[in-house]
Amino acid sequence: MDTHFWSPGHSDDVPQDDEKWFLTLLVEDTSNFSSPYHCGDCLENIDPFDVDECSRDCDSCSKMWHLDCIPDSPDDINHPFHSYHPLELLIDVPQPPDQPKGRCDACQQELNSYFYHCSLCDFSMHVRCSKNPPPPIVETPKCHEHTLTCMVRNDTFTCNACGTHGELCPYVCAPCGVMFHQECIDLPHVININRHDHRVSHAYSLGFGNRKCMICLKVVDWRYGAYSCSTCPDYVVHSKCATRLDVWDGEELEGVPEEYFDVSPFEVIEEGVSIKHFSHEEHILYRIEDDEDDILDGSMRCEACVHPIFSETHYKCMDGCEFILHEACANLPLRKRHWLSTTPFYLNANNDETNESMFRCGACQTISNGFRYESDEGVTLDMRCAFVISAYCDYECHPHTLFLTIMDKGFCGGCKLTKKHVLRCTESECDFSLCLVCATLPKKIERKAYEHFLFLCHGEKASGPNDT
Repeated sequence: MDTHFWSPGHSDDVPQDDEKWFLTLLVEDTSNFSSPYHCGDCLENIDPFDVDECSRDCDSCSKMWHLDCIPDSPDDINHPFHSYHPLELLIDVPQPPDQPKGRCDACQQELNSYFYHCSLCDFSMHVRCSKNPPPPIVETPKCHEHTLTCMVRNDTFTCNACGTHGELCPYVCAPCGVMFHQECIDLPHVININRHDHRVSHAYSLGFGNRKCMICLKVVDWRYGAYSCSTCPDYVVHSKCATRLDVWDGEELEGVPEEYFDVSPFEVIEEGVSIKHFSHEEHILYRIEDDEDDILDGSMRCEACVHPIFSETHYKCMDGCEFILHEACANLPLRKRHWLSTTPFYLNANNDETNESMFRCGACQTISNGFRYESDEGVTLDMRCAFVISAYCDYECHPHTLFLTIMDKGFCGGCKLTKKHVLRCTESECDFSLCLVCATLPKKIERKAYEHFLFLCHGEKASGPNDT
């Protein structure tokens, strides 16, 4: 029996025994437990019925910890990650007073209520990281053809796999002069990401050239590793951006044959004249140029995006059923990737005539009954948001390109509301953002009370003498 000296706090009504609270092995008695429980340090789940999971709980306060997350004693320790000075166990300190960053120097994760610290060197480490140091040698790393050795030093370095800086214990190959983060040793070689429809592959040097990451739009240093597309030579992504949880599905595809999927939504009947679209297979659709149709007043709506048809080129059924599609909507692929899910989206023509045909777009939250894209994760997109993959260019709206770089909330410069997903300006000195609702508004509409079209305007153009 040990006391949990590393977490001494209890409520006043908890019985105490000489100010000591005892621990028992969790596996001794699981009859009174129900799942899930969380470790008081790493916050990961603890399964009380898993006899193979080493964990402890407190009889007095119901706290739980993994055994690897708790210190063996309150004494100072010497650790190879910081061989200069002993590390002191700090308890009930949100973060060291001389370390505003509040993160573990080994794993870069947030520090909790107890951790090891050296005040002389501004060095901190989780207890769990102190017990599980990285292996000194990696014989067969994925990132390099030679054996790598862990250099136990606090020197700053640049990782050859991802091009970002590190400050602790790189893995090195001395003959080749390369260094790697521990987490970059096993970067996947071939992956799918939700910002591109083709696979991307990792290379340890892209060759000389000026490139930008197509996720964060920051410069990619050609001297270091990054992901690129063999089909689209200009498509390049930072290693860290490509393997983000909201971008990558977590699957390594090296050695996995790429499946063929026919994404064409129609069969060409006569080139440039007629098609048979998957959403309207009973009749042939004919291509109508801008000035060939006598019904361009917006009274007819595209079956896919439900926006009105004006002067745009479109496909139309001539068999009396009034089925009509914008040319751009008719060309939308049967499968595509989108930033809202790490799994592919599949096109659904939404032919159900009942109320079930109504759905809410997961990107802009607008209700629609047009075509939709659906992912295996249950995410649904309308056609307008499906067009907005990551980049948006409308120079009447904003002079710079807008881009979806991160998934954080933002303030929309159009509707002046805070929205869950916004497209951000790519210029570093411009903080303009636009939500997907505003980005997908039609450029012109018709209202019965007005003789002429109403056009979407921005900024000063939207102001008039009668505005209030």
